[in-house]
Amino acid sequence: TPEGVPASLRTAVLSFLLACAVRTVRGQGSRHSSMLIHVTRFNAVQTSVHRQVADLMRGITQRLQRRIDSARLVEDLRKLWVEDFLPATEAVRSRIEDPSIRPVTWEQILDVLPDVASDIEVRMINGTAKDALDYVDNVAKGLKVIAIGGDKLARGLTLEGLCTSYFLRASRMYDTLMQMGRWFGYRPGYLD
Repeated sequence: TPEGVPASLRTAVLSFLLACAVRTVRGQGSRHSSMLIHVTRFNAVQTSVHRQVADLMRGITQRLQRRIDSARLVEDLRKLWVEDFLPATEAVRSRIEDPSIRPVTWEQILDVLPDVASDIEVRMINGTAKDALDYVDNVAKGLKVIAIGGDKLARGLTLEGLCTSYFLRASRMYDTLMQMGRWFGYRPGYLD
């Protein structure tokens, strides 16, 4: 893609942005929301991916806030909303009665996207990283974070409000796969 990241990673970032927007519209904006990007244990690769994702988020935020050159971005977000989010929400609502799963319109999403995008931080989480996931310090506003890392993310770090996971490498080790399995599953309040 023009942003320098794989198309699948761009789609995952847009999905996370939409998830944060939905939570905001539903009154959950002050709750933590996290995205995981699991790359490799090599810090140089993590640093490169961090830079690319930070550049991608900066570009998304600027286009949404300034409404300049944003037609393709908005259309990509709308398409993802219509083709993925709406059917998933309807599928969940048809099977489970959860009062927190209130319908949200595209117009409501579009209205909050610029502010939500500006709240998202991109952090690298590894043994040498200065970045930490300071959920406690962000209780009032809710931390919205894209966490990029490898082994430190794979082993024991809790990501509050995990909405989106993206894996750049396959795991062939059974114990690693079991550790990663704790990320899968849905949580009350953002089941859809």
